[in-house]
Amino acid sequence: MRSKADRTRGTRLTGEDLSFWWAESPMQPTTMAMLLMLDRSPAPARVRRAFARAVATVPRLAQRVVEAPLDITLPRWQHDATFDLDYHVRRHALAGTCDLDELFREVAPTYETPFDRSRPLWEARLYDGVGPEGQAALFFKLHHAFADGVGGNAIFAALTDWERDPAEDALVPPPRPSKGAWPELPSLGVRVVEAVRDRVELEWERARAVTTTALDVMQHPDTLQRAWQAVESVVESFRFDSHSPLRRYGRARRLSGIDLPFEEVRRIKRSLGGAMIDVILTIMARAIGKWHGAHHLNGVRELMTLVPVNLRKPEEWADKPLVGNVATGILVRLPIRLRSPLATYTEIHKRMEAKKADPGSAATPIVAEMVSVLPRRFFRWMAEASFGGIDFIVTNVPGILVPRYFAGSEILAAYPFAPVALKSPVSVALYGYRDRLFIGLDSDETSMPDIDAFKDMIRASFAELCDAVDGRGRRARRRARRAT
Repeated sequence: MRSKADRTRGTRLTGEDLSFWWAESPMQPTTMAMLLMLDRSPAPARVRRAFARAVATVPRLAQRVVEAPLDITLPRWQHDATFDLDYHVRRHALAGTCDLDELFREVAPTYETPFDRSRPLWEARLYDGVGPEGQAALFFKLHHAFADGVGGNAIFAALTDWERDPAEDALVPPPRPSKGAWPELPSLGVRVVEAVRDRVELEWERARAVTTTALDVMQHPDTLQRAWQAVESVVESFRFDSHSPLRRYGRARRLSGIDLPFEEVRRIKRSLGGAMIDVILTIMARAIGKWHGAHHLNGVRELMTLVPVNLRKPEEWADKPLVGNVATGILVRLPIRLRSPLATYTEIHKRMEAKKADPGSAATPIVAEMVSVLPRRFFRWMAEASFGGIDFIVTNVPGILVPRYFAGSEILAAYPFAPVALKSPVSVALYGYRDRLFIGLDSDETSMPDIDAFKDMIRASFAELCDAVDGRGRRARRRARRAT
């Protein structure tokens, strides 16, 4: 339960939140997004009601990050007295008939544009006139310091409904616009004193955490060994060099997306007996391997891949879905040039199981809290050095497998997008919705100008894996008949 001081001054950013807040730069944006395709254009009053309800359900949607004077202490989430819903939710009418590829190009500059850091860190844009039948689309972008993928799911749930016309929707009048003025700020001296006091509280909390850790190490000496193994694992990952010559970097983002039949992906998972992420990584490894082969880069055998993993327990998802970032990043060397899909899957499954058992895989929150004491410039340098060693990002966000409705419009598709790492050609985000697995591709046009070819390679790799699994099943049945 938060103290009175927290309610007055706001909540301090965690180390994981800071890792995205401080590491962001024009070279390394930390924006994630979702593009929702709607079956019809929603009424303006219902759109406003939906967002007003989401803000009431998720108070952080009306909070901004407030820096301490002279960086004496860590930034805090505080209510924005100037919060203006009309600034964050905007509507656009597209000329003519805009297909999906044109829509991706339309929203890419919005995705690339940095947030106004004096406001809450999100924006939503509603596009009318999508497709020949006059459908619509909602593009929602969010700063990664705000929440991770599971936290974004909570916003999605607060913004949408289980049915097209819920009974309570007609009874709630649309909220009146409220445009606040800047509050009268305390004097600089008062703010400095408050920041110093907060810093003392922060250091006291850290001292207690260090004492608790020291006692735990004394009682369980193997804890120190596991911590050292975690450090060695992280250092070893950052030393890896894929030697990919395409590690250039530009600023133009190209958004794109495809979808796969979710039941087929789950069937493959059941047949192979591993985890869903193993199947997804196999498809992506084969696709990025084909892409390197098409560019005559056959010497690149492995790519250092970042795989974000949620650390919340399942029972906490409903109670604590909005507490910033509660995740870790598994760094795994992805084999991209193995001889067959099944060999690729077997190797990836083995490596992922080893990484999950590695103490370093759950160390991200601890490391983030430790480095939050460093000066901001040094923190950013460390972040850029860390991201610079990543070749590929693949993130799978748990989705909602039943239809949802936004302001009376049925959601037909949901394409997620994640930030690209420095000098990485593309990041791949996946979201299961209804009976499809939607794949959002955030590519750097400098490194990957042929994103359409890469999409074809993803489809081909999926079909290749399906055929390999089916062929293995047929061979197993033939062996069984011969044995009988």
